[in-house]
Amino acid sequence: MKCRSLLPLAIFTLLLGCDASSPDEKLNNSLPDLSLEQILPKVEANPYCTPEMDSELLLGLGIRLIDEDEVLYGAGRTLLASKEIKMARSCLIMAAPRYTTSLCILGKIVGARQNNYDKSEAFNYIAYAAKHNESCAEAGLYDIYSVGKLGQPPNKELAMGWLERAARHGDQDAQQDMVRWSSEQDHFPVAYAWARVLNEAKTIEAVQRKMSPQQMAEGEQHYTRLLSQLTPEKDIEQALRKDLIALSSGDLYYSHPEVFEGMSPVQRHAFVARLVDMLDLYPKFHTRGQVVAYALISRLVQSTGPAVDLWQDPALHALLVNDDLSVEETVAKAKTILAKRKP
Repeated sequence: MKCRSLLPLAIFTLLLGCDASSPDEKLNNSLPDLSLEQILPKVEANPYCTPEMDSELLLGLGIRLIDEDEVLYGAGRTLLASKEIKMARSCLIMAAPRYTTSLCILGKIVGARQNNYDKSEAFNYIAYAAKHNESCAEAGLYDIYSVGKLGQPPNKELAMGWLERAARHGDQDAQQDMVRWSSEQDHFPVAYAWARVLNEAKTIEAVQRKMSPQQMAEGEQHYTRLLSQLTPEKDIEQALRKDLIALSSGDLYYSHPEVFEGMSPVQRHAFVARLVDMLDLYPKFHTRGQVVAYALISRLVQSTGPAVDLWQDPALHALLVNDDLSVEETVAKAKTILAKRKP
């Protein structure tokens, strides 16, 4: 985008310099100083969410209701809030005190429906989350300040500052934008450093072809300094796993609440966490429908006979990795298999 050309090279020296906290403090000070209590409106229970529910489930249900809105009305319908969006907003507001990530999502859905909600509500959600180092909100502020949205005037320096911060905190789209912008401005050492962070061979090679030996040396220095400022990969993976557990919990509760009957929140978390971890172990086990089917079959096994390791059972394993079957078909076939094994 053209706005990137307006950021002086000096800001990179500052952002990559020895005092990593200074630019972050400056960016934080540019935002409203509001508490969570000040930005969160009072909301009431709805058919899916109540204030007594744990935040993990509230976040998952909020996301699931947003998906339902898109299925029913299309992703392009954003002027008016459907009943699904209104319920999602309530669920996410209830989740926010424990899940700052929910504020990123709130900012997006509220900001897109300005016939129902005030611009300042959406901006305050995003600003609060960005102050608390949520990369999704930092990237959101880049978008807001790039062109001027949600009542905020365009500010190219702030836009690029938030883009760089989102990149440091693990947002891959922001990291790719840093490579692209730096290359466009002939700041090849900076582009090279971010290409190294992305660890994409083709991107690194494309930047290297434009660099002199001196620029290569500078790029290595930039990369070394940058490494100490990046969010550790393990922290990013843990945050992603946490969000996937919440999303899967909401999916299951929305469509098959009976899966969690008799479970405490701790037991439910452990149950869903096991499902999420299996996504890494079994590459063919990758769709939301397969996760739902596994959960239903697992509870079926527990209630009809001795515990069975579904992955070690060849017949059940074949069912679970067959993504051509619907959830209903998979569960029906599993019932037939299990019925034949009853003593």
